[in-house]
Amino acid sequence: MSSLGQLSGRLDHHLQIVGDLTKALLALRAQLLGKLESLKLTTADVEKARETVAHFLEGLSPVLGGQTAVHEEHRVIKERLVQSGEQPVDWADDFSKLVAQLRAGNIPDTEQLDKVMRIVGYLQGEVAEDVRRLRSR
Repeated sequence: MSSLGQLSGRLDHHLQIVGDLTKALLALRAQLLGKLESLKLTTADVEKARETVAHFLEGLSPVLGGQTAVHEEHRVIKERLVQSGEQPVDWADDFSKLVAQLRAGNIPDTEQLDKVMRIVGYLQGEVAEDVRRLRSR
Protein backbone atom coordinates (compact mmCIF):
# COMPACT_ATOMS: atom_id res chain seq x y z
CA MET A 1 0.00 0.00 0.00
CA SER A 2 1.31 3.46 -0.84
CA SER A 3 2.10 5.96 1.87
CA LEU A 4 -0.88 8.00 0.69
CA GLY A 5 -3.12 4.96 1.09
CA GLN A 6 -1.73 4.27 4.56
CA LEU A 7 -2.27 7.88 5.60
CA SER A 8 -5.81 7.82 4.26
CA GLY A 9 -6.57 4.57 6.06
CA ARG A 10 -5.18 5.89 9.33
CA LEU A 11 -7.21 9.07 8.91
CA ASP A 12 -10.42 7.08 8.38
CA HIS A 13 -9.68 4.93 11.42
CA HIS A 14 -8.97 7.91 13.67
CA LEU A 15 -12.05 9.75 12.42
CA GLN A 16 -14.19 6.73 13.30
CA ILE A 17 -12.76 6.55 16.80
CA VAL A 18 -13.13 10.30 17.38
CA GLY A 19 -16.72 10.20 16.12
CA ASP A 20 -17.69 7.21 18.25
CA LEU A 21 -16.11 8.59 21.41
CA THR A 22 -17.56 12.06 20.86
CA LYS A 23 -21.08 10.64 20.47
CA ALA A 24 -20.58 8.46 23.53
CA LEU A 25 -19.36 11.37 25.64
CA LEU A 26 -22.32 13.47 24.51
CA ALA A 27 -24.74 10.76 25.65
CA LEU A 28 -23.00 10.37 29.01
CA ARG A 29 -22.93 14.12 29.58
CA ALA A 30 -26.60 14.38 28.58
CA GLN A 31 -27.54 11.79 31.18
CA LEU A 32 -25.43 13.50 33.81
CA LEU A 33 -27.22 16.79 33.09
CA GLY A 34 -30.68 15.25 32.77
CA LYS A 35 -30.93 16.22 29.09
CA LEU A 36 -31.47 12.81 27.46
CA GLU A 37 -35.02 13.55 26.43
CA SER A 38 -34.24 16.96 24.95
CA LEU A 39 -31.46 15.41 22.85
CA LYS A 40 -33.70 12.48 21.90
CA LEU A 41 -31.35 9.97 23.48
CA THR A 42 -32.44 6.79 25.21
CA THR A 43 -31.10 4.70 28.05
CA ALA A 44 -29.94 2.26 25.35
CA ASP A 45 -27.84 5.08 23.89
CA VAL A 46 -26.31 5.64 27.32
CA GLU A 47 -25.57 1.92 27.70
CA LYS A 48 -23.88 1.89 24.32
CA ALA A 49 -21.94 5.02 25.29
CA ARG A 50 -20.73 3.43 28.51
CA GLU A 51 -19.58 0.38 26.57
CA THR A 52 -17.83 2.47 23.89
CA VAL A 53 -15.87 4.55 26.38
CA ALA A 54 -15.07 1.60 28.66
CA HIS A 55 -13.85 -0.52 25.75
CA PHE A 56 -11.58 2.24 24.46
CA LEU A 57 -10.14 3.00 27.89
CA GLU A 58 -9.56 -0.71 28.61
CA GLY A 59 -7.20 -0.78 25.64
CA LEU A 60 -5.58 2.55 26.45
CA SER A 61 -4.95 2.14 30.19
CA PRO A 62 -2.31 -0.62 29.90
CA VAL A 63 -0.41 1.45 27.33
CA LEU A 64 -0.45 4.47 29.62
CA GLY A 65 0.72 2.15 32.38
CA GLY A 66 3.83 1.17 30.42
CA GLN A 67 2.86 -1.57 27.98
CA THR A 68 3.79 -1.23 24.33
CA ALA A 69 1.06 0.29 22.18
CA VAL A 70 -0.53 -2.09 19.71
CA HIS A 71 -2.87 0.53 18.23
CA GLU A 72 -1.70 3.77 16.68
CA GLU A 73 -4.29 5.85 18.54
CA HIS A 74 -3.01 4.65 21.91
CA ARG A 75 0.56 5.55 20.96
CA VAL A 76 -0.55 9.01 19.84
CA ILE A 77 -2.40 9.68 23.08
CA LYS A 78 0.52 8.56 25.22
CA GLU A 79 2.95 10.70 23.23
CA ARG A 80 0.69 13.74 23.53
CA LEU A 81 0.32 13.28 27.28
CA VAL A 82 4.09 13.07 27.67
CA GLN A 83 4.57 16.14 25.46
CA SER A 84 2.15 18.09 27.65
CA GLY A 85 4.14 17.18 30.76
CA GLU A 86 1.59 14.70 32.14
CA GLN A 87 2.38 11.37 33.75
CA PRO A 88 0.68 8.66 31.65
CA VAL A 89 0.74 6.28 34.64
CA ASP A 90 -1.52 8.67 36.59
CA TRP A 91 -3.94 8.74 33.69
CA ALA A 92 -3.86 4.93 33.48
CA ASP A 93 -4.92 4.71 37.11
CA ASP A 94 -7.71 7.26 36.62
CA PHE A 95 -8.96 5.50 33.51
CA SER A 96 -8.88 2.07 35.18
CA LYS A 97 -11.11 3.46 37.94
CA LEU A 98 -13.37 5.05 35.35
CA VAL A 99 -13.74 1.76 33.48
CA ALA A 100 -14.79 0.03 36.71
CA GLN A 101 -17.33 2.78 37.30
CA LEU A 102 -18.71 2.51 33.76
CA ARG A 103 -18.87 -1.31 33.97
CA ALA A 104 -20.84 -0.93 37.22
CA GLY A 105 -23.44 1.09 35.32
CA ASN A 106 -22.49 4.45 36.80
CA ILE A 107 -22.17 7.71 34.94
CA PRO A 108 -18.86 9.56 35.32
CA ASP A 109 -18.82 13.06 36.74
CA THR A 110 -17.98 16.16 34.71
CA GLU A 111 -14.29 16.06 35.60
CA GLN A 112 -13.94 12.47 34.42
CA LEU A 113 -15.80 13.19 31.18
CA ASP A 114 -13.56 16.21 30.58
CA LYS A 115 -10.50 14.02 31.02
CA VAL A 116 -11.73 11.56 28.40
CA MET A 117 -12.63 14.47 26.11
CA ARG A 118 -9.08 15.72 26.45
CA ILE A 119 -7.66 12.49 25.04
CA VAL A 120 -10.25 12.62 22.25
CA GLY A 121 -8.88 16.09 21.54
CA TYR A 122 -5.43 14.59 21.11
CA LEU A 123 -6.82 12.26 18.46
CA GLN A 124 -8.64 15.17 16.81
CA GLY A 125 -5.29 16.96 16.62
CA GLU A 126 -3.78 13.92 14.95
CA VAL A 127 -6.65 13.87 12.45
CA ALA A 128 -6.01 17.54 11.66
CA GLU A 129 -2.32 16.81 11.07
CA ASP A 130 -3.21 13.86 8.79
CA VAL A 131 -5.58 16.09 6.78
CA ARG A 132 -2.81 18.68 6.44
CA ARG A 133 -0.43 15.97 5.22
CA LEU A 134 -2.96 14.74 2.67
CA ARG A 135 -3.57 18.25 1.35
CA SER A 136 0.14 18.87 0.93
CA ARG A 137 0.51 15.88 -1.40
